[in-house]
Amino acid sequence: MKVILKQEIKKLGKVGQVVEVNDGFARNFLIPQGKAVIFTPGSLKQMEYLKKKEQDKKEKELKEAQDLAGKLAQISLEIKVKAGEKERLFGSVTAKDVAELLNSQYGLEIDRKKINLEEPLKKLGIYEISINLYKGVTGKIKINLVSEDESELELEKKE
Repeated sequence: MKVILKQEIKKLGKVGQVVEVNDGFARNFLIPQGKAVIFTPGSLKQMEYLKKKEQDKKEKELKEAQDLAGKLAQISLEIKVKAGEKERLFGSVTAKDVAELLNSQYGLEIDRKKINLEEPLKKLGIYEISINLYKGVTGKIKINLVSEDESELELEKKE
């Protein structure tokens, strides 16, 4: 029996491929589990349409990710934190904090799991952080951790 695969199956074929299989394997396993459909000229056209639609969707997501990477390259976050001696923070800045700041200040909803922080930021300074946006597309943002005490002192000096 000829079937068109809807999923990649080891030792059988890839998505959209027309393969010849035993009738029992097709009727009892592949078709009921939605891994294949019976081959007809109409179903072949339908699978080609679905493949094209999926390809268009991936291209659109890639374009959006590249646009977002361009926006992220221009972003520089300044975070005011409490710090003690030797520029060490009381607490830390995590990927969740960065994601919340990007959402509140710039309206960008980025999942905290996509933000690459090996360890939470625990010292004052400037950090460059990469964000995984799509397969092969990463954006970078700069984060400047500033002490709340220093920013208050600078305000007093200006007045």
